[in-house]
Amino acid sequence: MDHMPPDATETKRRLMQAAVDEFARYGLAGARVDRIAETARANKRSIYMHFGTKEELFDLVVGGSLLELAEAVAFDAADLPGYAGELFTLLESRPHVRRLTLWAALERPQPIDAEVAAYRAKIDALEAARTAGRIRSDIPAVELLAMVLALVTSWDTASWSLKALHADAPGDRRAAVEAAVAGLVHGVSSAA
Repeated sequence: MDHMPPDATETKRRLMQAAVDEFARYGLAGARVDRIAETARANKRSIYMHFGTKEELFDLVVGGSLLELAEAVAFDAADLPGYAGELFTLLESRPHVRRLTLWAALERPQPIDAEVAAYRAKIDALEAARTAGRIRSDIPAVELLAMVLALVTSWDTASWSLKALHADAPGDRRAAVEAAVAGLVHGVSSAA
């Protein structure tokens, strides 16, 4: 009688999903490999075999989530308000990605190669838009992108005390983000 080996692809998929959930909830320091294995119905050894250390798995989870996000939202340097609005909407449906990026910023302050490559393409597009005069030129492209992304996630990182003042009238946050980005991107250049 032939015995089929377990499907490593399915095990890896379950482990990855469990890791996403665990890291989004607890961060790197609070995450437990035992819980990831238990949730995925796998053994702890399979995590190390497929993904390496807990830190390597965290980096893989964060990098994969950010790349998935980058692929899901088209980047148009000439329409940064539209890009910011789409990114905002997608992040609303994927709160785990927001949490993962916050945890990574706190616990793993180092570049992730795949993420750097994705940002490099956006920076190149912004530089071309600046050269063509379609966006302001007084803010370096890297800083401009950082500011756009900060506006997209500004409500997530706002103080709970500040959020409490806006609890009764949530408004249309996407529209507010798009308006703020439009003002930033097309603002009057101080060099003019």
